[in-house]
Amino acid sequence: MTDTPLSARDLDRLRHIAEASERALRYTSEGRASLDDERTYDAVLRCLTVIGEALAAVSDEAYRRLPSVPPGLPKAQRNLIVHEYWRIKPEVIWATVQQQLPSLIHDVKTALNE
Repeated sequence: MTDTPLSARDLDRLRHIAEASERALRYTSEGRASLDDERTYDAVLRCLTVIGEALAAVSDEAYRRLPSVPPGLPKAQRNLIVHEYWRIKPEVIWATVQQQLPSLIHDVKTALNE
């Protein structure tokens, strides 16, 4: 824990991350087959893009408060979605949503409550 308060900008970005993460989990709550629906798939990709962009925009201090996030990985995934969309694998998107987002939400909510 740290005594340094986060900036208003960081707090906004962290809220955006939590909201997008929760939406992606909600959109896929019916299971892996949820991503077979093109609207759901596109919506989840949009959520992951927002998460990657917001994580790239937070300060180093805010990023340090998110121990479950590997440095650079969200931005790399965001860049893949945006710039190399043909390489996206639905199974990787599913794994990201199910395995990474719950920990991210926990870390973000902890940081917001500090």
